[in-house]
Amino acid sequence: GGSVSMNSKDCATPDAARKAYDKAIAKKESEGFALVGGKAKKGKEPKAAPAQTASKPNPALEKAILANPDDTDAYLVLADWLQGQGDPRGELIALQHAGKKKEATALLKKHPELTPVITPKPETYELEWSCGFIKRAHLGWPMFADGSDDDGDGEELDTDAWRVACQKALLGFLQHPSARFLQALRLGCIPGEEEMSTSPFAAAIEKASPPCLVSLRIDDTGDWDISSTNATIPGSSSLARLEELVIRAGSIRMGKLELPKLRSLRLESGSLNAKNLKEVAKASWKKLEKLELWCGDPRYGANGTVKDLAPLFAATGVPALKHLGLMNCPFADEGVKALASSKLLKQLTTLDLRMGNLSDRGVDTLIAHKDAFKHLDLLDVDDNALTEASKPRLKGLAKKVNWGSSARSRQTPDRAVPRTEDNSWSRYVSVGE
Repeated sequence: GGSVSMNSKDCATPDAARKAYDKAIAKKESEGFALVGGKAKKGKEPKAAPAQTASKPNPALEKAILANPDDTDAYLVLADWLQGQGDPRGELIALQHAGKKKEATALLKKHPELTPVITPKPETYELEWSCGFIKRAHLGWPMFADGSDDDGDGEELDTDAWRVACQKALLGFLQHPSARFLQALRLGCIPGEEEMSTSPFAAAIEKASPPCLVSLRIDDTGDWDISSTNATIPGSSSLARLEELVIRAGSIRMGKLELPKLRSLRLESGSLNAKNLKEVAKASWKKLEKLELWCGDPRYGANGTVKDLAPLFAATGVPALKHLGLMNCPFADEGVKALASSKLLKQLTTLDLRMGNLSDRGVDTLIAHKDAFKHLDLLDVDDNALTEASKPRLKGLAKKVNWGSSARSRQTPDRAVPRTEDNSWSRYVSVGE
């Protein structure tokens, strides 16, 4: 045999030698060669390689990211290690950190295994990537259970099967390596027929316990009437780092709420019941700054009263609370009366009473206790049961008062008009049905 010309190059470290080797091989492959038996030979175009499985995890490096998911240096250290393992996620981290969106998108197309594949296919599937991992996600399925399971067999799924399938799909997404450091998740819908329930999501979240999740919104109810929806808040142990929670549903099931890092809570409902209000009022959230409760319509099960909020008004567990939304509230008049002499009012900067049944009688209470409310930066009474005569009377009750739209009044005085024939009240809030 003839002699073979070989080139050699000295490298400072094994890692540098590996990078130089990979670069040389890549150059030859771009020229049409294929690596066979350790030698590059001119030949046929090779078959596409099978999808690459994720490399062995590195618990120590991942632990550093889990401790601070916003620390980009920790991701870059992981990127170096992954590239040494031949894992494309290492390159993806580097590209996304450098802001090379076009190159990162091309890499994701080349390695589809990096993107979670969900079955049944969501109608809404929006992902925000950062440093090689999914940082934010919005998932939602069609409104009605009249489609197939999208796996090619043509079989249709009934409502119960859809709920099970969506629960499994969410669990699979949360357990995918790319969602390892997910920080924000928004969910909805799950298909239904007479009603829509997002409660199956709770079981998936509880099982996955996403370790970096700081924002959870289960509020995308599509075109469903709120009275035809229900939701379950996942158990607190699966949401240890949660800072923001938003739930929208006609009825909301919740257990004991122990979310020590929570800063913002919004429950949008047409039928919060007495148990719901008591659970919120007695919870201890040392960091909670913003709380919004859409109480609802008694005709749809909103049977709570101002007495159920007594622990909250006593400010026993919310030392950081600055914004209170007592909204969509059928007992708004009683609410402002209780707030006027409460410990909680003194620490608030904004009070939101929109969409409820605050009447001119409630304005009388506000005026009678004007010194207690005057420190507020904002008092919002838009979309209530106020008459036009109340508008000038509210001036000066807070640094800023929003009575309603100047172009079109949002007040509905007949929400608080008694029916003389049966001595009942025609009281309703904005969000019930």
